[in-house]
Amino acid sequence: MANKEHMQTLISALASQSMASWNQLRLETPSIRPDLLGVELVEANLSFANLSYADISHANLSRANLHHANLRHADLRSTNLQQADLSEADLSGSILNGADLSGAILRNAKLRKANLTGARINNVNLRGVDLAGVLLDPEAIEGNKVGSSRGVSYIEKLALGLFARGKGKDRLRVNKGTKPHRAGRHV
Repeated sequence: MANKEHMQTLISALASQSMASWNQLRLETPSIRPDLLGVELVEANLSFANLSYADISHANLSRANLHHANLRHADLRSTNLQQADLSEADLSGSILNGADLSGAILRNAKLRKANLTGARINNVNLRGVDLAGVLLDPEAIEGNKVGSSRGVSYIEKLALGLFARGKGKDRLRVNKGTKPHRAGRHV
């Protein structure tokens, strides 16, 4: 259950249509990790909000506007982010295990070292997304627009050597600036 004080401050910021009061609180109390566990913020405008290190797991943020939001190291496990606008958001180091990102807009977002294992990311535009060090299931980006209009197939990813072994299961690990490596599977 979300912390009432954190929710009241966030609701107040949403009502004023500005994240300034929320972001100011975050600046004044950097050691406090916002507890927004299980919140219902469907279609909320959280653009430019500082939600870094927040626990937003098991929440419903479907169709929310998170454009340019700071979600660094946020816990977004099992969160509904269907059709959310996460364009230019910083999700570096975030935990998105089991999150539903179906139909989300991730254009130019930073997902550096984010954990997306078990996440549903169907029909997502990944153009311009920073995927350096991201961890996700290999089939997760099937059918998504990655850098071309047709996406990257499982076979193409294998051929590029983009898979790393992890706990008995293949995982995709994208390392920017390094040579792709083979993970023991042959095409």
